Amino acid sequence: MSTIELDNDTILQFNKGDESAFTVIYNHFYHHIFSFCKYLLPTIEDARDMTAQLFIQLWEKKETLQSYTHLRAFLFLNARNKCFNFLRDQKARSAIDKQLGDFTIEEQRAILFSEIESELITRIYEEVEKLPDYYRNILKLSYFQGYSNQEIAAMLNVSEKTVRNAKSIALKTVRIVFLNRNTKMGITLTICYFF
Repeated sequence: MSTIELDNDTILQFNKGDESAFTVIYNHFYHHIFSFCKYLLPTIEDARDMTAQLFIQLWEKKETLQSYTHLRAFLFLNARNKCFNFLRDQKARSAIDKQLGDFTIEEQRAILFSEIESELITRIYEEVEKLPDYYRNILKLSYFQGYSNQEIAAMLNVSEKTVRNAKSIALKTVRIVFLNRNTKMGITLTICYFF
């Protein structure tokens, strides 16, 4: 997951044609879209070209994509469709259909879990962004930037115990939000895991 912030103001500026907002969105989504294309296409170069085409198409449709959900859905759905069209145009579609049909149940589950993991990480990041500044900064320093409790304590001029307590409170807050709000995702994960 990208640690670059993607807020409504950035999306609004992007809708108006702001190139710096586009850069923020590009940096936020690039790795995910490239990895997705790389998984579906035969070569890394094909994946790079496809990812570039998708971001050009995103720029051309900038006025119509009004939220984070719209941006994400646009990129992933178009990535999938364009990759399959590319493969069909390369007259490799029959071989790919056979390959897709030959995926084992474990491989199919792995693909599904990758998609779910990506969505879950996005939602967790959104919830972390909603935390009060103090807790959000400590979580970001710890989990996104990899600092130890001792290093964070030194940066913030507080004790290690204070850092541990703040992390614990912040994580509990995020967990509670997911337990209260995202029962659907829990059911999805359960179904995917057990069936």
